[in-house]
Amino acid sequence: MKLLRQIASGVLLSLSLLFLMVAALAPFDESEPPEERRDMVLGGLMLGVPMMLGGGWLLWGLHRDWREEESDRLRSLFFETARAYNGCFSVMQFAMAANISGNMAKQYLDERAKEFEANFEVDEQGGVFYRFPLRQFEPPQDLS
Repeated sequence: MKLLRQIASGVLLSLSLLFLMVAALAPFDESEPPEERRDMVLGGLMLGVPMMLGGGWLLWGLHRDWREEESDRLRSLFFETARAYNGCFSVMQFAMAANISGNMAKQYLDERAKEFEANFEVDEQGGVFYRFPLRQFEPPQDLS
């Protein structure tokens, strides 16, 4: 389905450019009568604009889906990394696990640190580690 949406958006955007080029160039075609040029402009706009909007809408949906998938992937890797390192790991360790740049990893971990109220630790060499609390909660006791 994703491939079909990619192909459809590419076709719609390509055709829209073709029709919009016709609409843009028709007024300068001296070999056609003025009524014919006007009809070419209107036809090009009437076909080109909706196709561009449709192709752009499909492309935006694909981008939105990709962002959601990437967000889910990073969240899953974040929890796996936290579990593997008992809640204490560096930007480098997360960047390697997620296969992303150090800047992206730092930004992501800073956001998760706020969300989960993490602390920071510095080792002997000056390396900064995020310490995410992995508390074990007991199930609530029956209050009756």
